[in-house]
Amino acid sequence: MAGPDNDAERACERLIIQFAHYLDHRRFTEVAALFAEDGVWLRHGEQLVGPQAIRSLLEQRSATQVERHVMTTVLVEQASPTECTAVSYVLIFRAHGPDPHGQLPKVGEFHDRFSLTPHGWRFAFRTSLPAFAGDSQ
Repeated sequence: MAGPDNDAERACERLIIQFAHYLDHRRFTEVAALFAEDGVWLRHGEQLVGPQAIRSLLEQRSATQVERHVMTTVLVEQASPTECTAVSYVLIFRAHGPDPHGQLPKVGEFHDRFSLTPHGWRFAFRTSLPAFAGDSQ
């Protein structure tokens, strides 16, 4: 059996990093484009299906919300020639309004599935979980 496709794993790792960067810089169309046409983002118990639904929800964010997602410990594993899975850790800093101090950072994990589409690798499924009791994302 052949080993993992490092190009596939690297492409999926890049999607994780792009998601954080685009989200932090309010590039919501680009965030949504990282998902397959039938890709699902299970976010705070709400299931968003497809890029249009994802973009629509993100565009409702307060213009005063400032976030930074620090992604680390990214482990991508290839399940098949057209599927990968990943777990990554995230430290989220968030502030609202002119107060630059914001809230205490949150620690969580993203759990992802990726699929190879005609447009390249895309998120097929994404969800996040708090890493510590009482930590809500």
